[in-house]
Amino acid sequence: MSVSWRQIVPLCCALSGALPINTLALQLTDFTEFQGRVAGSPAKEMLTPAADSELAPCAAGLPQRPLTLLDVVEQALCNSPRSTEAWSVAKAQAAQVAVQKSNYLPRVNVTAGAAKVRNHVENSLFSSLDQDNNITNRTANLRLSWLLADLGQRSAKLGQAQALLSAANAAHDATLQEVFINAAQAYFDNLTTQATLTAFEDAESLAKESLAAATAKFQAGVGLLTDQLQAQTAYAQARLDRIKAEGELKNAHGTLSAAMGLMANTPFQLLKRSQSLDQGDFVHRVDVLIQQAMESHPVIVAAKAKVLAAEENIKAVRAEGLPTLNLNTELSRSDQMGYQQLANFPASNVYSTSVNIGLQLNLPLFEGFSRSYQVQSAEAERQTRVAELNRALQQVSLEVWKSYHALMSERENLRATDELTRHAQEAFNVAQGRYQAGVGNMIELLGAQNALSGARQQHIKSLAALRAARLKLSANMGNVGLWAIVEP
Repeated sequence: MSVSWRQIVPLCCALSGALPINTLALQLTDFTEFQGRVAGSPAKEMLTPAADSELAPCAAGLPQRPLTLLDVVEQALCNSPRSTEAWSVAKAQAAQVAVQKSNYLPRVNVTAGAAKVRNHVENSLFSSLDQDNNITNRTANLRLSWLLADLGQRSAKLGQAQALLSAANAAHDATLQEVFINAAQAYFDNLTTQATLTAFEDAESLAKESLAAATAKFQAGVGLLTDQLQAQTAYAQARLDRIKAEGELKNAHGTLSAAMGLMANTPFQLLKRSQSLDQGDFVHRVDVLIQQAMESHPVIVAAKAKVLAAEENIKAVRAEGLPTLNLNTELSRSDQMGYQQLANFPASNVYSTSVNIGLQLNLPLFEGFSRSYQVQSAEAERQTRVAELNRALQQVSLEVWKSYHALMSERENLRATDELTRHAQEAFNVAQGRYQAGVGNMIELLGAQNALSGARQQHIKSLAALRAARLKLSANMGNVGLWAIVEP
């Protein structure tokens, strides 16, 4: 019986039922397709080179200029070991998809061997039967085994591997977004400490002016010593606050360096930016934001993929107990060189070739009830994944709700601190003018001075809280990008 490969390939497709006949060649030979489902770098698509960018994404070293927020985020995404680890996990799972695809291909094994045999035989009655052989044996075997039909086991395992790949990609996205948010938060914290230091320096300068005015009036005989002493106390306190702010700025510098994946003592400067935020961000209703989070949050995407993987695993476990059909073919060749059958006859070479081809049906009859228990275990695993998905949905919706209303509250607080700072500045100007004119007193001046310093600090804190709230809402929506951090 002669069977050609042109007959075997369509037969395999028709029996397996997992792949259309017209796409068999593409599916069986496309081993690189899985690579397209994994990002080309640990940073994925979160970094794209701008047209006016001086450096390409993930360029080595820091740019020789004050760093922008984009520079900080780029360094963090490119240098973070966590993003590289998540990327490697996704690549490994993509390879598992290719492994499952390879199960649709035949298995071909080749064995070959050679041996030298010395065989000496003596017959006491008939010397003509004596043998003295120096035989060289050479064997070669080519075996092909092809699983033609398994009633869904391979397709289920392939579907499971693809679902797990989707989960790994979603986990990579979640890791990148966390690294992204942490770097942006460290950047804004650095700006906040810089603004705080500037405010304390201004307060120290005002306290020094007040001390100079009080000292001048006392020396002229028109002021009180108590006014000078109170001014000296306020000036000393302002200096202490400024020194403390300088230490906090150094700590913020080290934290930002670590967030960028650099040594804590790496020197850099940040580009100074406006201390105001656009008040029109996140104007959508909270219901719209929650719905967007339900569709795009990486945690939810990963949880849904794991549910799908668990469902495919149930199918695979059930299919493992179903019949399978294999095609087995074998080509064997054996050579005996120098074989002497009878004495006084020359040695000869013996060649033998055999070809086998056949179908093998495997039908599991009884497995000790283990199959039903394995299915029950797979069902329990699916229920666990469904519970995890429901928990993720509830948690994400709650976090979006809380962070949205926190953002709205911080926006109102920032407006209030703007107004407070403006009024405190006006009050200080009046109090300073009254004291210099000899109408006001030091207590009034110091009170207005402290109120102005406190208002400025409140404004800085409100600005920092608003930035943090906006970043948190971006993270809870699961759709972090440069749009979430770019400011006017």
